[in-house]
Amino acid sequence: MITAAFACNRQSVAPNAAVADASADAAMASVPPSDAATATTASSGDAGHGPIGKAGGIFRGEGAQIIVPEDALITDVTFKITRVTGDALADWPHGTQTGFVFEPANLRFRIPITIKLPHPEGEGEVVCQNRPGDRLTFQFEPMPDHRFPLHVAELPQRCAVYATEHVRALRAQRDREAGQVKRTNDSFHWEIKGRICDPHELVRPNAGKDLREPPGVGGCPAGMAPIPNRKGVCVDRWEAHVVELMEDDTEHTWSPYFNPGTLRVKAMSAPGAIPQAYISQVQAGAACAAAHKRLCKDDEWVLACRGTKNTQFPYGNDEKRGTCNDHRDKHPAVEYLERQDLSVFTKLEHPCINQVPDSLLPAGDKKACTNGDQTGEFDMVGNLHEWTADPTGHFRGGYYVDTWLNGHGCDYVTTRHEARYWDYSTGFRCCADAKP
Repeated sequence: MITAAFACNRQSVAPNAAVADASADAAMASVPPSDAATATTASSGDAGHGPIGKAGGIFRGEGAQIIVPEDALITDVTFKITRVTGDALADWPHGTQTGFVFEPANLRFRIPITIKLPHPEGEGEVVCQNRPGDRLTFQFEPMPDHRFPLHVAELPQRCAVYATEHVRALRAQRDREAGQVKRTNDSFHWEIKGRICDPHELVRPNAGKDLREPPGVGGCPAGMAPIPNRKGVCVDRWEAHVVELMEDDTEHTWSPYFNPGTLRVKAMSAPGAIPQAYISQVQAGAACAAAHKRLCKDDEWVLACRGTKNTQFPYGNDEKRGTCNDHRDKHPAVEYLERQDLSVFTKLEHPCINQVPDSLLPAGDKKACTNGDQTGEFDMVGNLHEWTADPTGHFRGGYYVDTWLNGHGCDYVTTRHEARYWDYSTGFRCCADAKP
């Protein structure tokens, strides 16, 4: 049995939905396949095999096969297969046992062809890339010839054959995710309104993006910069997004629109990611700890927000509405739930609220909402509330609907929720003690 799914950024509660892991998102999105082939292996295809034309044929190379039926091509084509293994897989998705690069990549066929990829276990999973952000995932039950048959209408740029232990970890992770989505839906009895969003779907807007953390600034870890006037402490430059840690220690994208429950997640700091909302202080602290960081103390957070010039807002002393993602004319819960009464404010855990257009933005999207172009922090006012380490439960900075009710700019602080509280507006960033 074979199952397949395109563009793995959305998952229903069905446990067998096919979704690529976080390392696949980054690796598949960031490394040009042709460069990967020349950089990671010296072998290339079967030099003794001639071109295949209108009559069809079979190309064999590196243990793989390209089976072309009659009339799939109108001109002769010379194929090439490069096998990638061992240390050469450093830039491939974590969990890859063997990689295959195909040429001429993106060749389209008049009728589908079959690619057969070898695998010693005879069962497992393959993720293929046609172009960055566009992936096709195949799942296989045991095959008698220990080759995975892929039926495609376009020759992929490359395919990653996952190791068996990674496939097992993926399956276990999908079951856990499906359970978390179902438990949350059963608990809150969420409504579906309009076409914006279905709360039963685990949407992954960060899938397919290269979200590796940029190098740290001033001796800080990746994605971090020093806090002004606080020697030896670093802060995330961007609001955190999280990845799930799987059983084989690989990483998998998580949805920023769902509370992670008891899943093991790790905080990441990178521009362009949709930051994690729907998270409690307790969960945020655990996510920071998994990244060898911690939640910021209140005074650390305020110093980071004010920057080297000690201003009321990250960008200066005078408020400039719209410089940050700091206001919205209509509350997104009212807009999505299509109600004007106060009942909408009892449903602030709904995963569709932050999927309403013009609501939550990617980290760093407001370029001027920073205290420094190259070394500063972004979005410390607006976008999401940010949990700090205060044990009584503080979050700071306001969010995309409100940045003034509980203080102005860097002085904004909400203190009325306990540490296990979460809703659509609660996010975080981490701090870390710099290594001596």
